Order: sequence, then C-alpha cells, then structure tokens
Amino acid sequence: MSDRADSVSQDVVFYVLSSSGETERETFIIKLLNKIHREQRLCDVRCDDETARQRLNHQLWSFKPEAFIPHILGEDLAQRHAKIRFWNQTIAQSCDDVLLNIHPAFPEHFQHYRRTIEVLDQSEHLIEMGRQRWKTYKAQGFEPVVHKL
Repeated sequence: MSDRADSVSQDVVFYVLSSSGETERETFIIKLLNKIHREQRLCDVRCDDETARQRLNHQLWSFKPEAFIPHILGEDLAQRHAKIRFWNQTIAQSCDDVLLNIHPAFPEHFQHYRRTIEVLDQSEHLIEMGRQRWKTYKAQGFEPVVHKL
C-alpha cells in the first residue's frame, strides 16, 4: 500500500487472551460478535478452515437462544440482511466495516475495513503468527492497539 490516505481502515486492534485453550478463544470471539451486533455494525469473520467456520457458526446460533444474531456463511450473498458473515479464508465481497481476522495469515485486504480485529491466545503458534501480522501492520503505517485480557 503506497498511500495510506487511500485506505478505509481506521484502526487495528489486537485482543490477547491470557488462556491458551481453543474453547476460551472461541467463547471470546462469540461475545465479541455479540457486541459488534449490538452496536449495529457489519462484520466479516475470516476463518482459517471450514471446520472453524462451521464451529463458530454453530456457537453463534446457541450463544443466546433468546437473542438471534443474523449471520450467514459468506457464500450465501443472497442473504444480504445478515450483518455477520463467516468466510473461509477468502472474502469475496467486503462489508467495509469490521474485519475479525481469526486466520493466522495476514489479511491482505484489511484496508477495505474501518476496523480490523485480531484475537490471539497464548498458544505458541498464534502468538508467533500474531507477531508477524503486527509487524506487517506497522510496516504499512498502522499503529495497532493491544488489549491484554
């Protein structure tokens, strides 16, 4: 990216959990998606594989049975009313608002979003990949904010 003025992204946020379990990370992600929904924002969730995408999709359905959160698997673009879309690695059409990147690789098109969120736990692989993404954001002129939880 040669000119940051051309980008839409306003901020990059890293949440770093104190736990290293997948269950705790997924629970945090679902709570975060609930908050994003309450704020009436749009969100693309970039998953690293189909299993993770399906698991998060299922957890969002069961998070609060009394409070439905509209969401879809990204390929179902006919369902445009859904504010939360789960993608498997590649996002076909950006929502332009929030990108929740739970894929370990750097999201090449994060500039299309107003906010990019990364969620890490203490697992060695996620921390190392997170450090690499942090450096890439910095190299592109962004100053990520870290919230240690």
